[in-house]
Amino acid sequence: MANLVISAICNRTCAYCFTRDHYEDNGGGAVFLDLDGFEARLDFLDRSGIDQARLIGGEPTLHPDFPLLVERARARGKTVIVFSNGLMPEPALACLEALPGDACSVLVNVNAPEDMGASTFQQLCATLRRLGQKATPGLNIYRVDLELAFLLNLVGETGCRPVIRLGLAHPCLSGSNRFVRPHQYVAIGRRIVHFARRAAGAGIRVEFDCGFVPCMFSPPDLEALRALGASAAWKCNPILDIDLEGRAIYCFPLSRLGYLPLTPQANAEKLRRSFEARVQPYRRAGVFVECSTCPLKRSGECPGGCLSATVRRFRHTPFCVTISDQELQGEHLGHSLH
Repeated sequence: MANLVISAICNRTCAYCFTRDHYEDNGGGAVFLDLDGFEARLDFLDRSGIDQARLIGGEPTLHPDFPLLVERARARGKTVIVFSNGLMPEPALACLEALPGDACSVLVNVNAPEDMGASTFQQLCATLRRLGQKATPGLNIYRVDLELAFLLNLVGETGCRPVIRLGLAHPCLSGSNRFVRPHQYVAIGRRIVHFARRAAGAGIRVEFDCGFVPCMFSPPDLEALRALGASAAWKCNPILDIDLEGRAIYCFPLSRLGYLPLTPQANAEKLRRSFEARVQPYRRAGVFVECSTCPLKRSGECPGGCLSATVRRFRHTPFCVTISDQELQGEHLGHSLH
């Protein structure tokens, strides 16, 4: 799996957006991926044995040649996966609407109507209606009291897939976005289980994006999620976001851990191994004191989906010892330094 950044701009300003560090560090460059660069990304997918072209941004559908990029991905036999906020230009929406259902999937990131405004929310609903079963609504939880019930009406009224994909808003390493604090995990877990029960009653299944951890849920609640068919996968692995400059990132929240170049020889497996080695020291730690003795953490069943929160707890400052001129001359050390 790898995500291809094709646009650096977005037509929404979500408070929890975790791309902020990356675009603050790389501002002033290209806004859209050019066609040659896109072909190079497709070559990378071919080398890596990846049959999906996963298009992200910013808002990817703002790319002026979006339909052409989709056409080129389809010419390589790729299934097109688009991560969108649903506010698409007409040419991009018409392009996705025309694709066969087995050739395209669109994850539409939704915010609550009061956060989006009535007219913007209605535009998003219109996108879901046109995409129908190709569209899956998703929501990033960034505060404990975030109301989820509106999603049930959204699915029922638009005819999109009867699946709701939930994500947790994790911090970018600067902490400049809004995000869920680890001490809020348990309260959010209880709300998710309650919502999953309501969703199941409406014939809607709940799925989980990366970043969740099992200790958010009590053992009975975990059993309830399984019985409800909620897909709770504990995963935190290098997604590989390929940016406009031709560099791989572990994922956007961890962009300040560094980049790896997308060379003509690079493949996804090699890049993932490099990133895994880079974060291994952090994986030994955890965001809670209990992580050090947790059997799920020891066995690897819980990979630490809270990795960006864990990394932020380390002090990444230069180590410096100041030695006076007198000490350097050996006057206080009683010997010469060589």
